Amino acid sequence: MEEKRREDQSGEVDSSTHEENSEGAAPAAEAKSEAAESFSSLLPKALSAVLHPGSSPPNPQPGRERSRRSSLNLQQLQAELRDLREQFDQMKSQHNKEIKLLMNELDEEKRIRLTLQMEIQRMKKHMSK
Repeated sequence: MEEKRREDQSGEVDSSTHEENSEGAAPAAEAKSEAAESFSSLLPKALSAVLHPGSSPPNPQPGRERSRRSSLNLQQLQAELRDLREQFDQMKSQHNKEIKLLMNELDEEKRIRLTLQMEIQRMKKHMSK
């Protein structure tokens, strides 16, 4: 603990002297010092986790737990796949209906165009007489 305090104090002294020496690069120095402070705050936690591995809850059967999680995950993925397939089929049928409607409209427009063309030809013949 005492070593950590010394490191923290020396880090604070170094950062304050570094900030005083580089006034021209203050934003960069502040960013670096913030990164160093955040790293130094994480370091004790990481060290304690490495030094005291028994503090985490024991997992007596990791294989079963992993198997259970993977089977649940697999079931979730299969359910999601079924849902996506259903949505795809619905979208496909809707698309086919829309295509049929558009084809019917196109046929109607063709019929109207042909009718108009025939009427125009009939009028031209009538005008030429």
